[in-house]
Amino acid sequence: MKLYVDKSNNPNLDPAVAEAVKKDKDAGIAAKIVVRGYFPNQHAHLKDYGLDSGDLLNMYDVFLGTTNMPEKVVHYRYNPEIDKTQYHLEGTDFALARAKRDGVDYGRTMIDIDLFGEQPLGQVSMLNYLDRREENVVSDIWDWRGFRSATRYYTTYGGLTHIIFYNGEGRVGAQSSFMWQHLKGKTQNEWPVVQTSFEIMDYDGEHRWFDSEQTAFDYFFKQ
Repeated sequence: MKLYVDKSNNPNLDPAVAEAVKKDKDAGIAAKIVVRGYFPNQHAHLKDYGLDSGDLLNMYDVFLGTTNMPEKVVHYRYNPEIDKTQYHLEGTDFALARAKRDGVDYGRTMIDIDLFGEQPLGQVSMLNYLDRREENVVSDIWDWRGFRSATRYYTTYGGLTHIIFYNGEGRVGAQSSFMWQHLKGKTQNEWPVVQTSFEIMDYDGEHRWFDSEQTAFDYFFKQ
């Protein structure tokens, strides 16, 4: 099988790589696009090149066992994570919606809902949970194929601290941690947030730890 590594780090994929795989596929040659990064909507863009999910080999899909997940539409009004007995849903436009608390706190937005722009409209992209200051503290991320794929946690200042990734059965399958990188001569609001670890809970029966996504990809590509 021919493997084409897409180094664009773009959810839309590198057109040259996608077209090379399509050419091989049409010629009866087994080929796949290999991608390092976590892109919840990347599978939606394969159709732009005449490809399908079977033509993409994403590192996260392989580690988490989500390469062959069935596609389904999860409209925000039917998302299982939003309790309709507790929240009042309001659509704002094609890309946003809100869940507001019923009862004594009615009117306060509890969840900002991001929607995928791809058809069909209304598919959940992210559920952003807000605190009483209306700051985003936790985000559930939904894969375009119709399942919750990750949860992000933030500091009170909006910095990313932790991400957990779910496997094909909905359990935690991997996690990443992040910290501020102290740069001498820079103020704290100029410090970048950097990844400090990437763990896979169970891959081929073993718990594997890497210091970064790139290190994990180096291991992945050698398999």
